[in-house]
Amino acid sequence: MHERFVVIDLETTGNVPKKGDRIIQLGMVVVENGKIVDRFSSFFNPDRTIPPFVQQLTNISEQMVENAPSFAEKAAKVVDMLQQSYFVAHNVSFDLPFLQEELQMAGLPIFTGPTIDTVELARIVLPTAESYKLGDLAKLLHITHDQPHQADSDAEVTAKLLMKLLDRLRQLPLITLQQLKRLSPYLKSDLYSLLDGIIMEKMATLADEPPYVFYRGIALKKPSSVSKKEKDRDQTASFSAFYAGPHTLPLDHYEKRDGQWEMMKLVYEALATSQHALIEAGTGLGKSLAYLIPSAFFAYEQQKRVVISTHTLQLQQQLLERDIPLLNKIVPFSLRVAVLKGKRNYLSVDKFISFLREPHPTYDVVLLKCQLLVWLTQTETGDMDELNISSGARLFWSSLSADDEDGSSKYNFFMQAKQRAEESHIIITNHAFLLHDLISSAPLLPSYDHMIIDEAHHLEEVASHYFGEHVDYVSIRLLLTKIGKMNENGSLAKLIKRFTEQNWHAEDAFLHCERLLEELQFECDELFRLLRRYALERKASRSGRCRYRFAPEKEGGRQWSAVKELCWRIRGHMAKLVEETRRLQSICTKEQTQSRQAGDYSYFSDISALQQRMEALSDLLESDDPMVVRWIEAEEKGAANATALYSQPIQLDEFFAERLFMVKKSVVLTSATLTIGDSFSYIVSRLGLSDFYPLCRAIPSPFSYKEQAMVMIPTDLPSISSTALETYAEAVADGVGKIARQIKGKMLVLFTSYELLKLTAAAMKMEERNEDFVLIAQGVQSGSAAKLTRTFQQFDHAILFGTSNFWEGVDLPGDELTIVVIVRLPFAPPDDPVMEAKSEHVRAKGGDPFYELSLPEAVLRFKQGFGRLIRTEKDKGALFVLDRRLTTASYGKYFLNSLPSVHVCEDSLDRLLQKLKAWL
Repeated sequence: MHERFVVIDLETTGNVPKKGDRIIQLGMVVVENGKIVDRFSSFFNPDRTIPPFVQQLTNISEQMVENAPSFAEKAAKVVDMLQQSYFVAHNVSFDLPFLQEELQMAGLPIFTGPTIDTVELARIVLPTAESYKLGDLAKLLHITHDQPHQADSDAEVTAKLLMKLLDRLRQLPLITLQQLKRLSPYLKSDLYSLLDGIIMEKMATLADEPPYVFYRGIALKKPSSVSKKEKDRDQTASFSAFYAGPHTLPLDHYEKRDGQWEMMKLVYEALATSQHALIEAGTGLGKSLAYLIPSAFFAYEQQKRVVISTHTLQLQQQLLERDIPLLNKIVPFSLRVAVLKGKRNYLSVDKFISFLREPHPTYDVVLLKCQLLVWLTQTETGDMDELNISSGARLFWSSLSADDEDGSSKYNFFMQAKQRAEESHIIITNHAFLLHDLISSAPLLPSYDHMIIDEAHHLEEVASHYFGEHVDYVSIRLLLTKIGKMNENGSLAKLIKRFTEQNWHAEDAFLHCERLLEELQFECDELFRLLRRYALERKASRSGRCRYRFAPEKEGGRQWSAVKELCWRIRGHMAKLVEETRRLQSICTKEQTQSRQAGDYSYFSDISALQQRMEALSDLLESDDPMVVRWIEAEEKGAANATALYSQPIQLDEFFAERLFMVKKSVVLTSATLTIGDSFSYIVSRLGLSDFYPLCRAIPSPFSYKEQAMVMIPTDLPSISSTALETYAEAVADGVGKIARQIKGKMLVLFTSYELLKLTAAAMKMEERNEDFVLIAQGVQSGSAAKLTRTFQQFDHAILFGTSNFWEGVDLPGDELTIVVIVRLPFAPPDDPVMEAKSEHVRAKGGDPFYELSLPEAVLRFKQGFGRLIRTEKDKGALFVLDRRLTTASYGKYFLNSLPSVHVCEDSLDRLLQKLKAWL
């Protein structure tokens, strides 16, 4: 292949060339025949100031560009290098407009040749990469990246990335390349002729393609044949022999931790003696290996499988990618581990093939098709959690995932996962699938009696969501749009097309279905509009978001009567639609002589999904269970029908007692936050463990918090309970700014509400002195928690504002985090309908909802927030709590007593900062 690629990277004063932002550095690297053949780089004087955050990100100061040439002086050289070349950049839509603007200002012609975006190419070729940032891809592909955010270094790395991505492209099977070529005209990069060249090369040297199987026009990775034969059973491989040996592990850089060995012994004891156990494992203990090692020995010795359940995908991946390979080095026998999740986590190959043949209306769809084509040549599991796809593409997930109709397929990833689980010692799953298995009439997991529940403090919350209902107008509308009308491109039209092709007749049924679908859309529109009005009239909303708790049997008035009538009509229309759909289905079953694969029958699964939504809607508005809380959520400024209905059970202790702890021999629950003031009583009562007398042990962290951490409580901030929210936000912004200017490091600021977060972020931006550090605020900047965390890691002086999901799971060791600020104690908001209903239930039983419910929940959350601060034995940092109730309220001691032994300082903020500076 003889193409010439010019790889470009720019550093600029900002993001908008049309508003006067200019290039301050340009790097160019020329690639020909798979080799770098030329380079060019230069600083440019932008003739304007460089903002502080740009100087911080790029390490390019005003002095470095002061005597540099203007872009116009070097523009001819740039144009000359770009002749007869592909323009390549890591995000072409940023670099190319800047370059075009500068070329025009220099009076030179703009670039009109082909372009390649290495972000897009990486998304296709590496569909499972965690991140497509240049630094992260460089790390993944072992490319050295010395000076990130300097144009010459970034261009060099992008050029090496391009060569690696093209190599990966060449290794794909011919059939996949041909499918990609067919899709390539709809991509942003000009890949058509490139792919054509690779295909010609491949056809000229076409050899056997051993690692793939070919099925209906696509290539899949050939499953690796797992040898069922174990090593001969080693009778000496016992946990007691392992534990009696030296208390060290055969791992590089392993440091012995007494707490880890204590936990191993406890876990093994619980499994071997059929006891339930609660183990709080302090940060840095090495909790995963502390339960994996005894589980592996127990499963091997007793030939009884152990199930391990986690809450987050992050922990599941850590177990698979980091801990299981370590475990295999430690245990002296062959260990089989499998992952099993819900059916909808796995791709349906037949549904994907139908999807591939459909028109591609949007860019997201084209990119998703390309990613899936490549991924199928790499995956053995078909688990869609492996993929990194855009939020737009996620809308198509449900129509591509496996369902009950996939049993006949030759390639069924869910059945393969089930088979692997049957043959394993250890099965890893998640809390939601575990709950599904506990209530399912036919078991989903292979039989087991022993299990470990990690991140156990989430179990009740996951169960509340799992057993609750959630129906919103948007999801119903999306489903109805997906089904569409007879003359549109939805699943109804596709079914009609199939009937026409086969000469099957059911015109009257189709007309009836279309009319019923139109009625349903109209009635749902009316219903959600009415519900929004009903909620807003009854509940004043403070933050623009209204949450109105309702009980169907207690609601009344003309509006509620109208709600009930609409609900009744919707149920009637749905029953008729299901009846007509069954007629169509019976025609298919009777007439169909070919396999199901020959046509698109997604209409039937769409109607089934719609029926489930409507049943949930009916249940939410009509059923009467005092142990279930129901509420309506509406945005005050949202669309007239942008409304959602929710329900959750209030109490789940009996469910856990009867369905989990009574039927399983040993359940070990572990987490870093299970106790409140050295007591497990709260978690024991919430999970229904009181009658089981579980083994309870809190194993402290190996860190020396006295030397590594301080808690600081400023006395000169206003009291939150007697101050207007805007005034309090300004005081918080002022305090956070002072801390940031003093420490010049990185801080995480934890909020309990988006409203206060946004007000504080706005107040901080008003203050010019705060320009020295970068502010990243959840909900203000778009992106997931993981994405915002990665952005935060790029800067030396940065502040990250976060709510809910930042209180735990964020792991920023060493210099990546020096200060954590808790703005207010994490009590649930007063309008939280679930907490309100649970409180009433406690009160009705003669209890005190504050001390039995609100306070314990807040203390556990507080511990999680504190846990962000110290992640390794070398970390050092301070926790600032800006809520004075920590020391002024009688319950403040519960929060402080739940922390490890640590210095607590209370003083004015200025004096605290002097102490902090001396201490750090």
